[in-house]
Amino acid sequence: MKTLLIAFILFLGNYAFSQEVPFKFEIKNLRNSDGSIIVSVYKDAESFDEGTPWMHKTIPKKENMKDGTFKVQFSLPSGEYGLVFVDDENNDGEMSNNFIGIPKEGFGFSNFYLSGFKKPKFQDFSFKLAPDLEPMQIRLRYL
Repeated sequence: MKTLLIAFILFLGNYAFSQEVPFKFEIKNLRNSDGSIIVSVYKDAESFDEGTPWMHKTIPKKENMKDGTFKVQFSLPSGEYGLVFVDDENNDGEMSNNFIGIPKEGFGFSNFYLSGFKKPKFQDFSFKLAPDLEPMQIRLRYL
């Protein structure tokens, strides 16, 4: 009986901690409705510095645009995240750069607008995902 009780408590604890929370965001300054938005999800500074996201989501623009605003919702487990957004206009699955390495497509970060040219730190754009989080307004930068 004790083993069954412990197993039940562990199951409930695991279920409670793995609950996914809806995350909503909007992008209003897209250049066009071609291609997709790539969202790279980072869980810590080390993975961001190494360029190895925890996961990627590719979201078609045309299906999610209304009146010039791109609106999406997806779910993640509660926790701290930093999101990087790429306007993949040519739908090749990556950021396109010109011959000297300057991005040809728009990019942005959760809770942060990159106004200079220096790569931000994870803590600049990270946030705590919780059920009461308001929809995030993402502003992409085009160079």
